[in-house]
Amino acid sequence: MPEPIRTPEEQLAWEAERRPRAIVAAVAAAALVLGGSIYASVAASRDFPQVGLTEAITPALQGRPSAAIDPHVAAARFFDDNAAQLTAGAAISALGTLAMAYALLYLAEAIRARRPEFQGALRWLPLIGAVLAAAASIGRPVAFAANARDYLHGPRAANALDQISNHGATPLLNALGIAGQFAIAFAFVLIGLNAMRVGLLTRFMGVLAIIVGVLFVIPLGPLPIVQAFWLGALAPLFAMRWPAGQPPAWVTGRAEPWPSADEVRRRRDASRAHAEARAIKASPAASEAAEPVRPPHPSSKKRRKKRR
Repeated sequence: MPEPIRTPEEQLAWEAERRPRAIVAAVAAAALVLGGSIYASVAASRDFPQVGLTEAITPALQGRPSAAIDPHVAAARFFDDNAAQLTAGAAISALGTLAMAYALLYLAEAIRARRPEFQGALRWLPLIGAVLAAAASIGRPVAFAANARDYLHGPRAANALDQISNHGATPLLNALGIAGQFAIAFAFVLIGLNAMRVGLLTRFMGVLAIIVGVLFVIPLGPLPIVQAFWLGALAPLFAMRWPAGQPPAWVTGRAEPWPSADEVRRRRDASRAHAEARAIKASPAASEAAEPVRPPHPSSKKRRKKRR
């Protein structure tokens, strides 16, 4: 049975009641998603073993079959020794992902009240994606550490990185992570587009939401800077403190679509024509008021008669 759509008054009351939590969720999501990525990147880049060109060719130049320190063993020890740090960074990002899901769910509920054709089941998409992504994010470093210990205590015949990243529970966690990423990406695109259509998001925020969705699948770098910026920008929007003026849809509880470029141009032309018409209409009256016509002085008539 489909859930009933709230009236505008009921929806505004619902949003006001949950607004503080949505603001906290948006701020927390921005901070945790970015902070967790920074923490994990620093932990990985600081101690992860690197094998350069010199280290790679030195054993062959010296006639040795392998390096004195096996890079595979060093990589396995890295994942084993740094499991706690990597898991902590993943947990921070996972908490940010769950907070992000709440903020998106709040926005999706606002869309559904203003756009009845928006499918109610789709509003749960960010939560489903966040749970899958969070589980995969926390589970990967744990699985990596377990696989690394198996490699260190085993015959060490296989490639360490291959055994760490492709054995045990890792393939399942990778699949869950990919599914979660695609679900979150689709949620961003869908919610951002519909929120822009009903006037809850500005055009800039709506287009940026679509870009953020794409970045969840095709990231441009190790740090989710654009994602964190968009999530942080939701806080003043939810708080009814948008710098350029709150979109009307948040105030009325109804859909307030943004005018198209053609409509904006027509309104601008009509406003300009109206202003010009008012200026033309007001100019004769202004000139008459500024320079009133004075009646001739009586003495001037007498002078004319005398001259005749």
